[in-house]
Amino acid sequence: MIDSHCHLNFPAIKADIKNIIKRSKACGVTKLLTINTNPNEFDDHFNLIKEYENIYIAYGIHPEEVKDNSYLSLDDIENKIKNSRVIGIGETGLDFYHSIEFKKKQYDIFESHIRASKEFDLPIIIHQRNSEKEIIEVLKKYKNDNLKIVFHCFTGSNELLQFCDDNKYYISLSGIVTFKNANALRETIKNASMDLLLIETDSPFLAPTPMRGKANEPSFVKFTADYLADFYSMQKDDFYKLTDNNFYKLFSRAKQDS
Repeated sequence: MIDSHCHLNFPAIKADIKNIIKRSKACGVTKLLTINTNPNEFDDHFNLIKEYENIYIAYGIHPEEVKDNSYLSLDDIENKIKNSRVIGIGETGLDFYHSIEFKKKQYDIFESHIRASKEFDLPIIIHQRNSEKEIIEVLKKYKNDNLKIVFHCFTGSNELLQFCDDNKYYISLSGIVTFKNANALRETIKNASMDLLLIETDSPFLAPTPMRGKANEPSFVKFTADYLADFYSMQKDDFYKLTDNNFYKLFSRAKQDS
């Protein structure tokens, strides 16, 4: 199993990272992708995980971190990806849930990530909240660029799922799919393309059933994986292999275990 999206530098995990990583290994989690959300935190974030060769990192600016003076240059990203453990760009996207104060700047930064993805042939990790139509409109401008994309923590509509399928964009499912009140999401994802499917925790957030109310951690991806294996009427090991292989197809810089 692979946790394709977690935040190991967030306080709830960072304080106990050695034990959290031990528990993930004990549960059969072979790789983790930890997501950097603020460029100013990247060096400390990488130093936190550098001794663990099975942990990769993505570089970008989360939409909620965007301010008027935010800036992401190709030179900056090129410098970061000299580190072979940097395997993705983001998370990026548009988030209009809490505020639209920096709406225009969010668009600018989002497109900076897209340009970097094109330049360096790295996948983009997209965050979408109250912005589905807007993100689709942005991405339509790049429909001929064969972008490599994953919509993380997918909770989108049938229209967004179809858009992803049409463009061979991946979706990643989190513990939300196990929630009692997630019937609409389950109805949507029953039509998902299995060869474009990843799993994640988004830890320390969104702990799956039966761990709701606790700080999420990478080992809990097993609850989501097992739930989805049953949902899609697959053997658990087959589902683990499927989502692992999908991860390696998208994040091609990650080294697959021999």
